[in-house]
Amino acid sequence: MPELPEIETIKRYLEKEIIDQKIKNIEIFNKRSFKGNKKNIQGAKVIRLERKGKVLVFVLSNGYNLMFHLKMTGQILFFNFLKKLAIDKSTRVIFILDNSYLVFNDIRKFGWVKVVDDKNLREEIKRLGIDALNLTFDNLKRILNNTKRPIKLVLMDQAKIAGIGNIYANESLFLAKINPQTPANKISEEKIKELLKAIIKILKKAIKYGGTSFSLYLKPDESKGKYQEKFLVYKREDKKCWRCHKNIKRIILGGRSTFYCLNCQKL
Repeated sequence: MPELPEIETIKRYLEKEIIDQKIKNIEIFNKRSFKGNKKNIQGAKVIRLERKGKVLVFVLSNGYNLMFHLKMTGQILFFNFLKKLAIDKSTRVIFILDNSYLVFNDIRKFGWVKVVDDKNLREEIKRLGIDALNLTFDNLKRILNNTKRPIKLVLMDQAKIAGIGNIYANESLFLAKINPQTPANKISEEKIKELLKAIIKILKKAIKYGGTSFSLYLKPDESKGKYQEKFLVYKREDKKCWRCHKNIKRIILGGRSTFYCLNCQKL
């Protein structure tokens, strides 16, 4: 699933391409993928892009907004009129702008695009926790102290912290030397400080490399991110730990594959 670094990468790319362009038309190939009335946004300009966690928002000139959530397999691809438009059986929605197309693909149909007014946008955003890049020691400590759940599951809870998914939870916990099964309220203040630094460092590094493309995620120009070449622990089962050279272990935690070093991340 695309996480904060992937959505931030998409946001930064599109900011250079679609600001001040009008949405001239929308072609909907799958009704489940597009929620709302397309007539409410036809003719509106894209005035800015915002991101909260894994949600991307196009703020429009007429009081409406487009919300995108890519879920497991979503893609947002950009084609200017000089480049041949590429669509396939996974294409769910096409946005026709002044001089370009935006194509929303989603093989598994879990992702969505939603038309919302400003009031409903605020309500949608309220359901999300603090954006992971805006975490402070105080709010991270408060979040962790209030639950006995395993720390990895807390980091992935979008109502608590928005933007961290399976990849970057594994990576951050490894960097902070915290076992993913540790009850959140058992983590010391010193370790919370280390975890906060690790989260910010990992997310910024992943953004620098354009996100992770080990599955279906692509940048809007159809190129791949490169953070998968920098994995510390994720998808490295039975490989040597970069720090201690012991083997990386894989377990299932909360239904998700979880990777950690038995030596560096002792419970």
